[in-house]
Amino acid sequence: MHLDDIDKVYALEVELFPNPWPRSFFEHDLVAKKTIAFIIECEEKKMIGYSLASCHDGKFHITNIAVTKECQRKGFGTELVHRLERIALDRGCTYAYLEVRTDNIAAIKMYEGLGYAIARRHKLYYINGDDAYVMEKELR
Repeated sequence: MHLDDIDKVYALEVELFPNPWPRSFFEHDLVAKKTIAFIIECEEKKMIGYSLASCHDGKFHITNIAVTKECQRKGFGTELVHRLERIALDRGCTYAYLEVRTDNIAAIKMYEGLGYAIARRHKLYYINGDDAYVMEKELR
């Protein structure tokens, strides 16, 4: 992901999430040295997904994964997580975690299928007051 991808990334963020990240969050993360960011494009160079994460002190935090509605449940989210985890391991991270809305059953099932487990519930995590599950995994 590059700064010139922000328009497409932000458009998808707004389309998919009830409380989208502000555009400035993406801009800030992309210039941070610890950020790992990808987009996935289809053959027509249309962006169909993106991911953001960071490594810090051996901990890997997946901050955002999104895939267009028409491309969900086709393995693209899984591929994004696998790519992120490979880089995390290369950077010496051995523990991964993320937050997911407690009602996002599809995402929870995907993460569980990738070896993540619910560690705890974070009350009022999202700006609208929704709770999140913190899911974690030991990387190998």
